[in-house]
Amino acid sequence: MPYRLAAVLLLWALLLACIPPADEEEESAVVVAELTDSLVQRVYELQNERAEDSLLAYLAHPEARLRYLAAQGLASFPALSAGAVDSLGATLRDPNAAVRTQAAYALGQTGRPEAAAWLTASFDRTGKYPTFNAAVLEAAGRTGDSTTVNLLTGITTYTMRDTALMAGRAWGLYYAGLNGNRSPASDAVMVNTLLDRTAPAAVRHPAAHYLYRIEFPVDTAAERKLHEQLRREKDPVVSMGIIRTLGRSGLLPARVSLLRYFETSADWRTRVEVLRAFEGFEYAAVRESVIEALRDRHPLVARTAAEYLIRHGVTPDAPLYLQLAESGLPHQLYPLLYRAANRHLSPFLTDYRDRIAEGLRRAYQTEADPYVKADILRALGEFPWLYREIYNHYVGSESPVLRTAAAETLQAIVEREDFDQFFRWSSRRVRLEIAEQLRRIIEAGEAGPAYHAGQALTNRADTYRSAYADFGWLDTALDDLELPRQIETYRAVLGARNALLQSEVPEPALASGKAHPIDWSLVTTATPPVVRIETAEGAIRLRLWPAAAPATVSSFLRLVREGYYDGKVFHRVVPNFVAQGGGPRGDGFGSEDFIVRTETPMLHWDRAGLVGMASAGKDTEGVQFFITHRPTPHLDGRFTIFAEVIEGQSVVDRLVPGSRITRITVP
Repeated sequence: MPYRLAAVLLLWALLLACIPPADEEEESAVVVAELTDSLVQRVYELQNERAEDSLLAYLAHPEARLRYLAAQGLASFPALSAGAVDSLGATLRDPNAAVRTQAAYALGQTGRPEAAAWLTASFDRTGKYPTFNAAVLEAAGRTGDSTTVNLLTGITTYTMRDTALMAGRAWGLYYAGLNGNRSPASDAVMVNTLLDRTAPAAVRHPAAHYLYRIEFPVDTAAERKLHEQLRREKDPVVSMGIIRTLGRSGLLPARVSLLRYFETSADWRTRVEVLRAFEGFEYAAVRESVIEALRDRHPLVARTAAEYLIRHGVTPDAPLYLQLAESGLPHQLYPLLYRAANRHLSPFLTDYRDRIAEGLRRAYQTEADPYVKADILRALGEFPWLYREIYNHYVGSESPVLRTAAAETLQAIVEREDFDQFFRWSSRRVRLEIAEQLRRIIEAGEAGPAYHAGQALTNRADTYRSAYADFGWLDTALDDLELPRQIETYRAVLGARNALLQSEVPEPALASGKAHPIDWSLVTTATPPVVRIETAEGAIRLRLWPAAAPATVSSFLRLVREGYYDGKVFHRVVPNFVAQGGGPRGDGFGSEDFIVRTETPMLHWDRAGLVGMASAGKDTEGVQFFITHRPTPHLDGRFTIFAEVIEGQSVVDRLVPGSRITRITVP
């Protein structure tokens, strides 16, 4: 396209221009928007109503604070019209630099190539507005292609004194890499940035996240430097990027460095990352360290070690995993070790197989914790001949957690690559029987189980299409599901319907009237509201961010005041990522009869202890929230941040699946 060529040429000229470093002028563009102001409230309400045309009108308002909020609000929309992109492009010429910065961010949020033309034309060559230019660089990475990556990589005029610009370029390359746009040159730039100990954390961290998230080959010289850097690195964010990169190499020097680091690291998060990095090496080379990690003082490190054995264990060690399961290790580990034993056991060791099955059955009968029992079901399912027993647990249990786990286990059996080989001459009979089980689960319309049954049929549609004489029951099941309460399940069942019938029925739009209005009385307090989450592991205090996410904070506080979260659980804990909870069922599925709009102003998920809303896509948030263990910038611009931990991060870090929320209060 002509505009694309022009944009590329202009970007080359502008980004490679000499920008005055260091002694930057203050941008003098601070925008203050008080939430008590009725006009400010109106702009936020238009954002919450997704009233694009009305919000666009505020881009031309005489007051900078309202133009700023309008641009910020448009950045939260799931999609924008071409006219909105053009209006934001014109706003890049706004006299206020803060407004221009918000417009650049909003254009980046669109991910649309045509936004690049506006962004490149707006780059400030005077050097007076480094924050704005940094936003342009970030947005260019979100919207550009491989050509943009080459241009960002080729910038040589900035120094580490130009922190905002260097960080903006690094984030731009990171976002481009997440979109699949990278090159050997951009890889080298990010490695060298990470290795530069004179660089501020604001610049090194996006480089570390690049190494963590994006797989690329590292040459021998760079790898030697990474080994040395890991040995003396004090910043855990940088260490995690190095650990993940070294783990991909699978080479002996990398293994030695990681083993040494694992033995000396006091940070549980980096120990988790070393265990994950071990997946790049031969099992025998890391076996002893993984087994020893089962006794790690931190529960999530021990859990990660057990999960490693499930995925990467070997047949000769299956009896050892069984022995470990019966050896009195921490309570939540034994079903994971039973599962590793059951998965890797030789088919000829029938006495061990019977021992595993009987041990799991006894444990299921005596175990009180539904989340441990759910792991027991998954362990039983590693021997697929127990599919009837698994289904009977689905039918006979009153716990949503267990019914969902049973359906998830059936899905895993259905999707086994060796299904036919395992069941041999019985495979057709078993497949027809499981097909009927999946049908009954979907027809029951329960959120979690129906989701997994729908996924199973979607992923094996060619195999299961002939198992059904008709498919009308799928349309009936879809009609019975409630939106937005069961949106994830609806999508899974719709996917099954479309895959089996080889047709495309589109997903219905969620009713806009279901979005909660903002209760301004809850968010216009003199100081940012604080809530206290009480758990068996201890208390967590959160400071809410109403200026960043007024609709989310309003909804959350309303639920807290109603006692909605009292007795709920953290159902999902991904070590060194998030602890997630607050759902109505405890299994991660289902919500309530309203949605909360996504609110994504220009914020980075740049530290541990940030609190966000779980979702099934933009504008599907409801009641579930999560708290981060570490920086998670791959969530930038996608998930609402509405609070931060101000006390009790160590409690967050020790939550496990099933940790109960005693209550949440507003002190």
